Amino acid sequence: MEDETPYNVNATITDVPANTTVPPFYLDGHRSENDFYAFHRPLFGYVDRYVTCIWYVIGLSGNTLAFLVWIRKRMRHSSGCYLSALALADLIFLLLHICFELEQTWNLKVISVPIYCEIYPILSMTFQYTSPLFVLGFTVERYISVCHPFKREQYCTIKKAVVVIVALMATCLALSAVQGYFWQYNYVKKECYPRAEVVAGGTYSPWSIWSWITEMTIFGFVPIMVLFFNILVICEARKMRKLEITLGAKKSKKSASTTFMLLVVSFYLIITTLPATIMYVLYFYFPYGDTNMNDEQIKLDETWQRHLDYKTIGQIVYEICMSHYACNFFIYVATGKLFRRELKFIIYQYICRKDWRQLRGKEFTESCGSPGTMKTTVDHNTRLLNGNNNAHTVL
Repeated sequence: MEDETPYNVNATITDVPANTTVPPFYLDGHRSENDFYAFHRPLFGYVDRYVTCIWYVIGLSGNTLAFLVWIRKRMRHSSGCYLSALALADLIFLLLHICFELEQTWNLKVISVPIYCEIYPILSMTFQYTSPLFVLGFTVERYISVCHPFKREQYCTIKKAVVVIVALMATCLALSAVQGYFWQYNYVKKECYPRAEVVAGGTYSPWSIWSWITEMTIFGFVPIMVLFFNILVICEARKMRKLEITLGAKKSKKSASTTFMLLVVSFYLIITTLPATIMYVLYFYFPYGDTNMNDEQIKLDETWQRHLDYKTIGQIVYEICMSHYACNFFIYVATGKLFRRELKFIIYQYICRKDWRQLRGKEFTESCGSPGTMKTTVDHNTRLLNGNNNAHTVL
């Protein structure tokens, strides 16, 4: 088809502009795009409707708890700044994505309204872009800390982290601002469509070219850069460990724990971002079939069947990849000892309505359950949690 828009796993609102060759799910006037695919591939509908809801439940609660932990005074170090910003950005993105889901999957007019039609793509893409860039930010910082330890105090500080976070947010906003011009509310059809002039030319249109540049940069180049720095960190950490064994020095458990946690977060981003980018690139190999066909003809058409299979696989990949906006909390809990400890304090203090400093012995156990190995002596906890004030040593 001429003037097709590539399948964008990160697309906002709809993949098909108003002035393109219209696929059959718009011809009958009562089926949305997602309904069309769900009709021909029921698995697409199940994944699209219900898996996303699971990510909402996990992500909204997990990111909220993670943000509350990382902003606490004892966790405010340079890495904590990046991780708190990441949790907040992912939380906002999921809240915005609910609007997308209601519009695209459940056919509720949430985005297709005046003004919000132009504002929503800017907000959605901004907070979608921040996640990979924040991960790149603390990956580079960890690289400096491990591979260039003498520059650590100069670059790995809270002030520097805040400056980088603000700069990355400004970059994401600048990249997304053009979306406010690309999208326009159609008062006649009461739909949100790209402007005719930005989609003219099909794959060579300004909209298509800009989408390819930004998508491949944020979701292709950035994860590769994260992988590159991670490899350097791992190689240097192995060299340091061998040297420590040779010299009989003790391994720094706090620093190693922090490095391990950040590496896991980084690699999780990579494995949940690059597959979606690959699906984006493969779009042109699976085009629509003849748009004049009815449902029965589509079922017998090889081109349409290849396209439907591609869209179904793409939806599954998209849902898996979307998990990195929702599941970082589990990584923090599994790999961050002091994160778990601080999380316990929040649970005991705000959910169980008990001050952990006043809980002792039997009262502590009966009020909220056993805290495991958590010490109840205030002075001991203070020394343990404060530790070294240098960056990266408090996790």
